[in-house]
Amino acid sequence: MPVTTFDIPPDLLNFIDDLVRTGAARSRREIVVRALEIFVRLRAHRWDGPLIFINGVRGGLMSRGSVAELLSGLSDNELYAAGRRMGKTLKDLSIQRGLDLSRPESHTVALQMLEDFGWGRFTIDEKRITVTAPFLPAAVTQGYLETALSMTLNRVSTSEDINVFERSALKEVRSEYSKPAGA
Repeated sequence: MPVTTFDIPPDLLNFIDDLVRTGAARSRREIVVRALEIFVRLRAHRWDGPLIFINGVRGGLMSRGSVAELLSGLSDNELYAAGRRMGKTLKDLSIQRGLDLSRPESHTVALQMLEDFGWGRFTIDEKRITVTAPFLPAAVTQGYLETALSMTLNRVSTSEDINVFERSALKEVRSEYSKPAGA
């Protein structure tokens, strides 16, 4: 790997050294490389002042409390329906990237995009999708994932800050994006 040298302002260098000293990272190099990887993954070079773009999508930051207030008073059915409507946006973004989210091999990429958006940490296997530290209520996330990934999910009741959705073997959801041409 090529060696690169550059000046770092003293206040940033002190911050980096504090992170190393407290064990948040092993070295200055680790912090700088990790920061650059995140910069690239989130496409931070496209940010324009107060405008934030993540994976090519303009976003805005909102606290979890503000989201809770926005969604308060909605029933589980209304939250689920809102998630179903919202899931179309990930399908649209994926089409722009040449991804077909109805295909299981694209699901990991889709879930990584949601992680990048701050929705939680996603894991997926043949039987379930798990979201740890979810940002949105389970009903919203379930509706969103069902539409975005063209599948039916069953919510598993949990007592922790985790959402577990089992894939339904009964039927896969077919959206207007996953119909064969001319259908």
